[in-house]
Amino acid sequence: MAAVLIAHASDTHDRPSLVRKITNSEAEVLILTGDCISNLGRVPKTGYKINPVNEVKYQESWYRKQAKKWAADLKGRPVICVRGNHDFIPYTRWLEHYGADVFEITDTRPCVELLGRRWAGFRQVPYIDGEWAGETRQDDFPDIVRRALDYDPHVLVTHAPPAGILDGIGYGIRALNRALTYPDALWDVELSVKHHFFGHTHTHGGKSEEIMGIWFHNGACHFKEHEI
Repeated sequence: MAAVLIAHASDTHDRPSLVRKITNSEAEVLILTGDCISNLGRVPKTGYKINPVNEVKYQESWYRKQAKKWAADLKGRPVICVRGNHDFIPYTRWLEHYGADVFEITDTRPCVELLGRRWAGFRQVPYIDGEWAGETRQDDFPDIVRRALDYDPHVLVTHAPPAGILDGIGYGIRALNRALTYPDALWDVELSVKHHFFGHTHTHGGKSEEIMGIWFHNGACHFKEHEI
Protein backbone atom coordinates (compact mmCIF):
# COMPACT_ATOMS: atom_id res chain seq x y z
CA MET A 1 0.00 0.00 0.00
CA ALA A 2 1.58 3.27 -1.14
CA ALA A 3 2.13 5.98 1.48
CA VAL A 4 -0.33 8.87 1.51
CA LEU A 5 0.37 12.37 2.86
CA ILE A 6 -2.63 13.71 4.73
CA ALA A 7 -3.29 17.01 6.49
CA HIS A 8 -5.29 16.87 9.72
CA ALA A 9 -7.14 19.71 11.44
CA SER A 10 -9.57 19.65 14.34
CA ASP A 11 -11.26 22.00 16.81
CA THR A 12 -10.36 25.11 14.86
CA HIS A 13 -13.60 26.79 16.03
CA ASP A 14 -13.22 30.52 15.22
CA ARG A 15 -9.84 30.06 13.52
CA PRO A 16 -10.73 28.98 9.97
CA SER A 17 -7.25 30.00 8.81
CA LEU A 18 -5.94 26.75 10.32
CA VAL A 19 -7.94 24.76 7.79
CA ARG A 20 -6.90 27.07 4.96
CA LYS A 21 -3.26 26.09 5.48
CA ILE A 22 -4.04 23.17 3.18
CA THR A 23 -3.35 25.54 0.28
CA ASN A 24 0.38 25.47 1.12
CA SER A 25 0.47 21.73 1.79
CA GLU A 26 1.38 18.89 -0.55
CA ALA A 27 -1.13 16.64 1.24
CA GLU A 28 -3.33 14.44 -0.92
CA VAL A 29 -6.32 14.55 1.42
CA LEU A 30 -7.59 16.70 4.29
CA ILE A 31 -9.03 15.12 7.44
CA LEU A 32 -11.34 17.25 9.60
CA THR A 33 -12.26 15.66 12.91
CA GLY A 34 -14.88 18.11 14.10
CA ASP A 35 -15.52 21.44 15.78
CA CYS A 36 -14.30 23.40 12.78
CA ILE A 37 -17.49 25.50 12.52
CA SER A 38 -17.95 28.60 14.67
CA ASN A 39 -20.67 28.76 17.35
CA LEU A 40 -23.11 31.45 18.38
CA GLY A 41 -22.57 30.17 21.90
CA ARG A 42 -24.15 31.16 25.18
CA VAL A 43 -25.61 34.65 24.80
CA PRO A 44 -28.32 36.51 26.78
CA LYS A 45 -31.02 35.96 24.16
CA THR A 46 -30.63 32.18 24.55
CA GLY A 47 -30.71 32.36 28.35
CA TYR A 48 -27.00 31.49 28.31
CA LYS A 49 -27.89 28.02 27.04
CA ILE A 50 -26.87 26.40 23.78
CA ASN A 51 -29.90 26.61 21.48
CA PRO A 52 -29.62 24.10 18.58
CA VAL A 53 -32.06 26.01 16.35
CA ASN A 54 -30.12 29.24 16.73
CA GLU A 55 -26.83 27.40 16.26
CA VAL A 56 -28.02 25.96 12.94
CA LYS A 57 -29.00 29.40 11.65
CA TYR A 58 -25.73 30.98 12.77
CA GLN A 59 -23.56 28.15 11.47
CA GLU A 60 -25.25 28.10 8.07
CA SER A 61 -24.34 31.76 7.57
CA TRP A 62 -20.79 31.49 8.95
CA TYR A 63 -19.92 28.23 7.24
CA ARG A 64 -21.19 29.25 3.82
CA LYS A 65 -18.56 31.99 3.68
CA GLN A 66 -15.71 29.82 4.99
CA ALA A 67 -16.57 26.79 2.88
CA LYS A 68 -16.15 28.80 -0.31
CA LYS A 69 -12.59 29.69 0.73
CA TRP A 70 -11.82 26.15 1.94
CA ALA A 71 -13.06 24.60 -1.30
CA ALA A 72 -10.78 26.86 -3.33
CA ASP A 73 -7.77 26.03 -1.13
CA LEU A 74 -8.37 22.29 -1.46
CA LYS A 75 -7.58 22.46 -5.19
CA GLY A 76 -9.65 19.37 -5.93
CA ARG A 77 -8.25 17.27 -3.09
CA PRO A 78 -10.80 15.20 -1.11
CA VAL A 79 -11.96 15.85 2.43
CA ILE A 80 -12.68 13.07 4.93
CA CYS A 81 -14.57 14.45 7.89
CA VAL A 82 -16.63 13.73 10.97
CA ARG A 83 -18.66 16.26 12.94
CA GLY A 84 -17.83 17.30 16.49
CA ASN A 85 -20.11 18.20 19.37
CA HIS A 86 -19.95 21.89 18.40
CA ASP A 87 -21.13 21.13 14.85
CA PHE A 88 -24.90 21.40 14.37
CA ILE A 89 -24.80 21.22 10.57
CA PRO A 90 -23.03 18.79 8.21
CA TYR A 91 -19.71 19.58 6.55
CA THR A 92 -20.96 18.34 3.20
CA ARG A 93 -23.61 20.97 2.46
CA TRP A 94 -21.54 24.05 1.63
CA LEU A 95 -18.28 22.35 0.72
CA GLU A 96 -20.06 20.31 -1.93
CA HIS A 97 -21.98 23.40 -3.06
CA TYR A 98 -18.64 25.00 -3.91
CA GLY A 99 -17.34 21.92 -5.69
CA ALA A 100 -15.31 20.14 -3.02
CA ASP A 101 -15.08 16.35 -2.91
CA VAL A 102 -16.37 15.51 0.58
CA PHE A 103 -16.64 12.16 2.38
CA GLU A 104 -18.43 12.72 5.68
CA ILE A 105 -18.53 9.77 8.08
CA THR A 106 -22.00 9.54 9.62
CA ASP A 107 -24.32 7.03 11.29
CA THR A 108 -25.70 6.11 7.86
CA ARG A 109 -22.26 5.99 6.22
CA PRO A 110 -19.77 4.93 8.90
CA CYS A 111 -17.13 3.85 6.37
CA VAL A 112 -15.74 5.24 3.13
CA GLU A 113 -13.11 3.81 0.76
CA LEU A 114 -10.56 6.20 -0.65
CA LEU A 115 -6.92 6.04 -1.77
CA GLY A 116 -6.83 2.29 -1.28
CA ARG A 117 -7.88 2.52 2.37
CA ARG A 118 -11.00 2.04 4.45
CA TRP A 119 -11.78 5.06 6.65
CA ALA A 120 -14.40 4.47 9.35
CA GLY A 121 -15.59 6.12 12.53
CA PHE A 122 -18.34 8.11 14.22
CA ARG A 123 -19.07 11.59 15.60
CA GLN A 124 -20.49 10.78 19.05
CA VAL A 125 -18.74 12.07 22.18
CA PRO A 126 -19.12 11.11 25.86
CA TYR A 127 -21.96 12.95 27.61
CA ILE A 128 -21.04 16.45 28.80
CA ASP A 129 -24.11 18.37 29.94
CA GLY A 130 -26.83 17.66 27.38
CA GLU A 131 -26.40 20.86 25.38
CA TRP A 132 -24.10 19.70 22.61
CA ALA A 133 -24.59 17.62 19.49
CA GLY A 134 -23.74 13.92 19.54
CA GLU A 135 -23.49 13.54 23.33
CA THR A 136 -23.75 9.86 24.25
CA ARG A 137 -23.62 7.83 27.47
CA GLN A 138 -20.54 5.65 27.91
CA ASP A 139 -22.73 2.53 28.15
CA ASP A 140 -23.98 3.12 24.59
CA PHE A 141 -20.54 3.27 22.99
CA PRO A 142 -19.74 -0.46 22.63
CA ASP A 143 -22.32 -0.82 19.84
CA ILE A 144 -21.15 2.39 18.15
CA VAL A 145 -17.51 1.31 18.30
CA ARG A 146 -18.28 -2.15 17.01
CA ARG A 147 -20.28 -0.80 14.07
CA ALA A 148 -17.24 1.18 12.92
CA LEU A 149 -14.67 -1.55 13.54
CA ASP A 150 -16.79 -4.18 11.81
CA TYR A 151 -15.71 -2.50 8.56
CA ASP A 152 -12.12 -3.40 9.51
CA PRO A 153 -10.83 0.10 8.70
CA HIS A 154 -7.22 0.98 8.06
CA VAL A 155 -7.84 4.48 9.47
CA LEU A 156 -10.23 5.41 12.29
CA VAL A 157 -11.72 8.92 12.31
CA THR A 158 -13.66 10.18 15.35
CA HIS A 159 -14.13 13.45 17.18
CA ALA A 160 -13.44 12.15 20.70
CA PRO A 161 -10.32 10.16 21.71
CA PRO A 162 -10.14 6.78 23.38
CA ALA A 163 -10.16 7.08 27.18
CA GLY A 164 -6.63 7.48 28.51
CA ILE A 165 -4.99 8.23 25.16
CA LEU A 166 -4.24 11.91 24.50
CA ASP A 167 -7.52 12.76 26.20
CA GLY A 168 -8.59 14.95 29.09
CA ILE A 169 -10.10 13.56 32.26
CA GLY A 170 -13.58 12.28 31.39
CA TYR A 171 -13.49 13.21 27.71
CA GLY A 172 -12.35 9.88 26.26
CA ILE A 173 -14.39 6.86 25.15
CA ARG A 174 -13.82 3.80 27.35
CA ALA A 175 -15.16 1.25 24.85
CA LEU A 176 -12.84 2.62 22.17
CA ASN A 177 -9.78 2.19 24.35
CA ARG A 178 -10.71 -1.41 25.12
CA ALA A 179 -11.41 -2.24 21.48
CA LEU A 180 -8.13 -0.81 20.20
CA THR A 181 -5.70 -1.75 22.95
CA TYR A 182 -7.26 -4.88 24.48
CA PRO A 183 -9.27 -6.59 21.72
CA ASP A 184 -11.33 -9.49 23.02
CA ALA A 185 -13.72 -12.10 21.64
CA LEU A 186 -15.90 -9.42 20.03
CA TRP A 187 -13.15 -9.06 17.42
CA ASP A 188 -11.76 -12.50 16.72
CA VAL A 189 -9.43 -11.25 13.97
CA GLU A 190 -6.55 -8.80 14.14
CA LEU A 191 -7.68 -5.24 13.46
CA SER A 192 -6.27 -3.41 10.45
CA VAL A 193 -6.33 0.02 12.14
CA LYS A 194 -2.92 1.68 11.97
CA HIS A 195 -3.91 5.32 12.50
CA HIS A 196 -6.62 7.00 14.59
CA PHE A 197 -7.35 10.70 14.02
CA PHE A 198 -9.42 12.73 16.49
CA GLY A 199 -9.57 16.01 18.45
CA HIS A 200 -11.99 17.20 21.15
CA THR A 201 -9.48 17.56 23.99
CA HIS A 202 -7.49 20.74 23.43
CA THR A 203 -4.85 20.11 26.11
CA HIS A 204 -3.28 17.32 24.05
CA GLY A 205 -3.80 18.94 20.65
CA GLY A 206 -0.98 18.53 18.16
CA LYS A 207 0.36 15.38 19.83
CA SER A 208 0.76 11.86 18.45
CA GLU A 209 1.44 8.62 20.30
CA GLU A 210 1.99 5.01 19.21
CA ILE A 211 0.42 2.24 21.28
CA MET A 212 0.43 -1.42 20.28
CA GLY A 213 1.12 -0.64 16.64
CA ILE A 214 -1.54 2.07 16.28
CA TRP A 215 -0.68 5.75 15.87
CA PHE A 216 -3.07 8.07 17.71
CA HIS A 217 -3.21 11.68 16.50
CA ASN A 218 -4.96 14.45 18.45
CA GLY A 219 -5.34 17.38 16.05
CA ALA A 220 -7.24 19.75 18.37
CA CYS A 221 -6.47 23.43 17.60
CA HIS A 222 -3.76 22.39 15.12
CA PHE A 223 -3.07 21.72 11.45
CA LYS A 224 -0.50 18.96 10.93
CA GLU A 225 0.71 16.70 8.16
CA HIS A 226 1.14 12.94 8.56
CA GLU A 227 2.36 10.28 6.15
CA ILE A 228 0.31 7.12 6.56
